[in-house]
Amino acid sequence: MPCFYTPEMKITDDIVLISGNEQHHICHVFRRKEGDKIILSNGIGLLAEGIINRVGKKELIVSINKRTVLQISQPQIAIAFPFLKNKHDNMIIEKLTELGVKDFFPITTERTVRKHSQNSIAKFQKVAIAAMKQCDNAFLPQIHEERSLFELIEKMEDFIPVAALEIGKHRTINEIVTNYEEKSICIIIGPEGGFDKEEIEYLQNKQVATFTLGNHILRAETAAIASVAQLVGYYLQNNPEYY
Repeated sequence: MPCFYTPEMKITDDIVLISGNEQHHICHVFRRKEGDKIILSNGIGLLAEGIINRVGKKELIVSINKRTVLQISQPQIAIAFPFLKNKHDNMIIEKLTELGVKDFFPITTERTVRKHSQNSIAKFQKVAIAAMKQCDNAFLPQIHEERSLFELIEKMEDFIPVAALEIGKHRTINEIVTNYEEKSICIIIGPEGGFDKEEIEYLQNKQVATFTLGNHILRAETAAIASVAQLVGYYLQNNPEYY
């Protein structure tokens, strides 16, 4: 059952009032009615089950009868990805929200085809909310403002950057993260056509670890999904409760 996003919901709330777009979604898209059970997420770790008590024209009231509070597992996973043509970057947001990525860093590179627009981040946020609701995720990921590859590396403090790049010694991402067991990882994916020479030299000079995803040429969105799925699998081996 998909959940519904109620960012103002607190763990102490016994009654939740829902209005606006989410009320419309519940009543007119999913056609929920009084007496139906629904699941709510506040996007910061709280999932709640409740019963719809009353449905009005512009709001509905839900009585909460069960709560689950989840903690963000450590280490965390972030991804840095370029703006992609045909808006395939929306797929990165959608699928990796489902896989549990907590931070998204849109980047521009020399070969980035689609340029960042004024409302790009807002559109990414809408995709993330929809994906969070679809998979009953307790956490809404953070979509950071666009930056260049160089700015990303220079200002990154909370994550160890690793790049999908076919240079140097060919290692898997699992082999790389064994050196950073307690550190959160930010996977960096290149654009269509890959990073240019200057960017590759920059990554090498900054000693950013690089990994391979196999012997096939992958689309950027495929590389993003594959690398995160491998990393989640690695963490689940060590912690079956990894969330």
